[in-house]
Amino acid sequence: MKFMDVQAVDGVLKLSKIAKGADYFGVTIQEKRAWALMDRYLELGGNTIDTARIYGRKNADDTISRSEPIVGRWMAARTNRNDILLVTKGAHPDRNNLTKSRLCREVIDLELETSLSELGVDYVDIYFLHRDNPDMPVGEIVDMMDEHVKAGRIRALGASNWTVARINEANAYAKAHGKTPFTISQIQWGIAYTTGELWNDPTMVCMNETEYQGYLENRIPVMGFASQGGGFYSKLLEGGTLQDKFVQRYDNPVNRHRLDAVRAMCEKTGKSAAAIGMAFLTSNPLQSAALVGCSTIEQLEDTMSDCDFALSAEECAALVK
Repeated sequence: MKFMDVQAVDGVLKLSKIAKGADYFGVTIQEKRAWALMDRYLELGGNTIDTARIYGRKNADDTISRSEPIVGRWMAARTNRNDILLVTKGAHPDRNNLTKSRLCREVIDLELETSLSELGVDYVDIYFLHRDNPDMPVGEIVDMMDEHVKAGRIRALGASNWTVARINEANAYAKAHGKTPFTISQIQWGIAYTTGELWNDPTMVCMNETEYQGYLENRIPVMGFASQGGGFYSKLLEGGTLQDKFVQRYDNPVNRHRLDAVRAMCEKTGKSAAAIGMAFLTSNPLQSAALVGCSTIEQLEDTMSDCDFALSAEECAALVK
């Protein structure tokens, strides 16, 4: 397993370049299978479990977050907290009103306290702000989060679905005022191209040329979520069919064009489309990791079967021409 460095206030975190997401735990992935998936993930060399306050809700009206308690009970039963790089997120907008930000002191204070309680821990290794609040000055956000870091609740700060421009603005403020900067980002990224509009979520940030160039310059590590594009390339190359939501998000001319490049890379390397997708992120010129869902052991084993396989910078570039 490859790892990447993430700067924390008390040292450097070693984050496995394939991270296990816990989004559907307690909904389509019941607790027994969630535990089995996390067990197998660790056996395969991973160390990063990624959850969020909003994960594990059955629909837009559901207010019960089932994912964090499941992860917490698993860590307690396995007594493996010190072996886990634990990630959670807060201040996601209400799913019925995505454009109305919930990022404010009151929400963060409550959600972080709740997350720590339901995870059964005193701190998280990385805490991501799940969305930005463009109407809130970055200085206020940095000051607010710095208090939680200095209180020992958070080791490293992350920005999820923030633009590079806002991250850079926040970090400039943090540097000028001696506060904790963002040292990692999460955005939608993989070989398959999509946009927030195609997801019906205008608050989502997807990798594009502007964002990519920004990360090359600021050198902040990136975790790519929805990294396999709903299995877009795997399904098409195997003659399968895509779920309707993945057709909407990924079946576009850009990805149809890239299909030939993925097919050619599979033939050249003898690897599966899933392995190519992982290597695109884990060996990209950016310091980056893939965040994967994987609802079955078989999917997880396929995704992690070649976790040390690497592509060259030229091969990565060829996949997204």
